[in-house]
Amino acid sequence: MSEQLLSVVVHKRQEQGTGVVVLELQAASGSSLPAFEAGAHVDVHLGDGLVRQYSLCGDPAQHSRYRLGVLKDPASRGGSDTVHARLHEGAQVQIGAPRNLFPLATDARRSILIGGGIGITPMIAMAYELHRRGADFELHYCGRSRSHSAFLEELAAAPFAQWVSTHFDD
Repeated sequence: MSEQLLSVVVHKRQEQGTGVVVLELQAASGSSLPAFEAGAHVDVHLGDGLVRQYSLCGDPAQHSRYRLGVLKDPASRGGSDTVHARLHEGAQVQIGAPRNLFPLATDARRSILIGGGIGITPMIAMAYELHRRGADFELHYCGRSRSHSAFLEELAAAPFAQWVSTHFDD
């Protein structure tokens, strides 16, 4: 059984922090994208059989776009190098439908989300979902350096900003 692929276009590309690109993807057809749950990821098909998984880091209620944050890994085996080199605004790419192997615990009385470095990406989607539900939660974002970290402006302006704490070694 083969996976159905979605054709998407890089609508927006933004470099944040050091070595992180944040990509906003929209359906090439202009239609809505399939819904996703907080914690989900997509398989990004980068050509020549190269497929990498990246967490969706946008608001799950937003169906017109998907957002990915990709760190350029110095030990890349091709995925992050290819994303950084080829996925510029206007580039078309194939992705798989969202899959969730890291779902929120829906029965939790309180959630504490902790993300380190690029590991913050699924936590952002989770925070949007928990906020929408009116759930009790806090989000902790840890990293070596504030200047090397992505998503700081977004988290500071998010509707759940009062529940976000940052922790940086510097």
